[in-house]
Amino acid sequence: MKCEQDRTRLAAYVMAALDPGEALLVAGHVRQCPVCAGDVGEIRTTLAAVRRLPDEEVVGSWSGRLPELREAAVRAALARIPDRE
Repeated sequence: MKCEQDRTRLAAYVMAALDPGEALLVAGHVRQCPVCAGDVGEIRTTLAAVRRLPDEEVVGSWSGRLPELREAAVRAALARIPDRE
């Protein structure tokens, strides 16, 4: 499993959406890869936060909020990038 290419698989793993054989492969990789283990932790934290939202927040209208959410996602991603000098 290549770490930089499989975030979708990690999310599917966390949500128990992989077939049993693939889930075992991903679990083995996550145990050995601190980067992927961290990603799994972040995905679990995000899912837990989403589950705590009221239903109307999750299924409501997102059309007017997409640019705002996209900007927030970009800012959050940039905040995690270590300074490069």
